[in-house]
Amino acid sequence: MTVQAPFGFVTGCHAGDKFLVQATLASMRYYCPNVPICLTVDGDLDVSDLERTYDPIVLRIGDLPSAEMKKLIAGSFHAKHAAMWEGPFEFYVWVDSDALVWGNFMSQIRTDVDFQIFWSEVSISPDAAEIPAWLPHFYFDPQKLHRFDPDFEWRGKAYFSAGVFAVRRNAISVERYQEIKAWGRQEPNMFSWGDMGMLNYLVHAAADRGELKTATADLQHIPEHHGSAEFDRDCADASWHFPKTIRRPRVAHFCGCKPLLSNAKAYSRPFTIARLEHHRRYHGELGAWLAVLTEEQRVLSSKLHRRFQRALVKSR
Repeated sequence: MTVQAPFGFVTGCHAGDKFLVQATLASMRYYCPNVPICLTVDGDLDVSDLERTYDPIVLRIGDLPSAEMKKLIAGSFHAKHAAMWEGPFEFYVWVDSDALVWGNFMSQIRTDVDFQIFWSEVSISPDAAEIPAWLPHFYFDPQKLHRFDPDFEWRGKAYFSAGVFAVRRNAISVERYQEIKAWGRQEPNMFSWGDMGMLNYLVHAAADRGELKTATADLQHIPEHHGSAEFDRDCADASWHFPKTIRRPRVAHFCGCKPLLSNAKAYSRPFTIARLEHHRRYHGELGAWLAVLTEEQRVLSSKLHRRFQRALVKSR
């Protein structure tokens, strides 16, 4: 795909999370109506309704010109990176389908760098003596990685969620991505959590070598980590609609427990607001609520079906 705009949002979906990406798209259009959108679609999924409503540029993994690239990323967390090599924007903000644009934060995007990390906390002290247990669990095992890159320093980094970031097109080459993914096949369990461990290594290692210019920013709010008080204040006078005023614009990322009304453990109010905003485009207020509840019923039925199938396999 040729470049069509200097800047845009990119999000993605497959059959299992289309009902989430509807909310993501609704938040993009509400808070940043003039920013173009690319929707990456992994699998044979009809998104014509989303095209009519939000007018995204659709990038289908199955239509990528390179068979090697399709094999590298299709059917996995890595599919999101298609936009880095074949997307329509010179620079873009990636937003996972379980995240929302929460206010207009465009003035804080650093297009003068190659990669902007939406996290500002240094996760491990530069003088740490031990590898914290969460690093190999969520990202990568430094001891295994040492076999391939003995010079990489894992301390003193801002480790980030791969669900939200800003990046320049081709900031990381597909050849380099293939090389590092091959490392993971040679050393099982070196990288964890889909593409997150790989991406963190690729970004931080390239920055250390002076090959990638990076910046950090406090632009991601994860309720399980930061709490929900700020969102509650924003939503206090908005009923079940998008707040017109956001005190601290950023991305609201609901990783961990998915933001479903039926999940008592999850904080879901902002995401439910976005889901309702999407369905109000097609239905009235009551119809929007019925559509959300119908989606929840489908998700619950699918979850129960998968559990039944696993129990059936174990019993044989």
